[in-house]
Amino acid sequence: MKRKLQIITSVSAASLLAFSALAQETLYPGTAETASPRQPPSQARSERLNGAARATDIIGMTVNNYQNERLGKVEDLAVDVESGRIVQVILSTGGFLGMGNTFTAVPPGALRHDAADKVLHLNASKAKLAAALKFDTSKWDKDTQSNRVTEVYGYYGERPYFVADNEGYRNPSLDGTVAATLPHNMDGSINTDGARTLDKASNVEIAGNVEATNNWISTRNPDGTWTREYYSNERRANNAWSRLGYVQKASRLMGTPVKNLQDQKLGKVENLMVDLSAGRILAVIISSGEYIGLGDELSAVPPTALRFNAEHDTLQLDASRDMLANSPHFNASQWPDFSQPGFVGGVYHAYNIVPYFSTTATVAR
Repeated sequence: MKRKLQIITSVSAASLLAFSALAQETLYPGTAETASPRQPPSQARSERLNGAARATDIIGMTVNNYQNERLGKVEDLAVDVESGRIVQVILSTGGFLGMGNTFTAVPPGALRHDAADKVLHLNASKAKLAAALKFDTSKWDKDTQSNRVTEVYGYYGERPYFVADNEGYRNPSLDGTVAATLPHNMDGSINTDGARTLDKASNVEIAGNVEATNNWISTRNPDGTWTREYYSNERRANNAWSRLGYVQKASRLMGTPVKNLQDQKLGKVENLMVDLSAGRILAVIISSGEYIGLGDELSAVPPTALRFNAEHDTLQLDASRDMLANSPHFNASQWPDFSQPGFVGGVYHAYNIVPYFSTTATVAR
């Protein structure tokens, strides 16, 4: 009972400070990160927490337009866990009893969640959705490439999160052709064909399939595998650019093992809490109780605290089992209210990570 009260009391401002202090003293001893919380590139804290829902509740949800016409349902979420982003929402349209379905990708920000009616709304006619780019689930790597995702966002009049404001981006034309000015490269040049460019300062390729966070650079190879290298250049590691990282199906993430850096199992991914309209993974829920001696307890962890191993079949968390036991957790039968920014802020501060949202902002309804 005392452990259950631990996470409930984290709603208060006092608990936020306590979680932060705990993280600084135990999670990152003797590191530079202890002095200042980690903050992902291009991350603004002025965003509001728009809402929270379990990924398993979003998958399978009906999608209507504002004329209350049924457009389809959510087939899956394409997510980049390490950057804490929902890249695309994959919709299933047409077909009968699952046969002959057509799949289409939609930017998460184009959808509005009506929690009361348990439906998502998309501001699009049936004709517009039918004319949109199709998503081939058998060619997942191809259809989650940065240029393809950019076209999808442009079709719905949105800017991809991995294209920074100062990169000279303009939306692709609605017929699907790219009429945009593509992002500036780090040396000031512009790729007009979407090809990779060599950063002269670092001798590292910087295309949309490169992610640089916390001194690690993950590069997608032509065969679909990834190469992950440590990069010590401080200017590059702390630049303000966001990149499209390793994109995975949310449904496939469920059950993924989570281990610490000592290769001790901490649990497995139970679910994802998502802030859909913000295009964010709010928290990764880990079934950790068996491994930290707390029975049916689930742990809430900020997505950016996790890293994939080289094979992308395990998530790694820089925490011991004792540290996880002293961080935010709750009973599997008593989920807390993740729509409260103060509470979720406590989860982030426990891992010394700056939330993408303001912890004092009220939830938009």
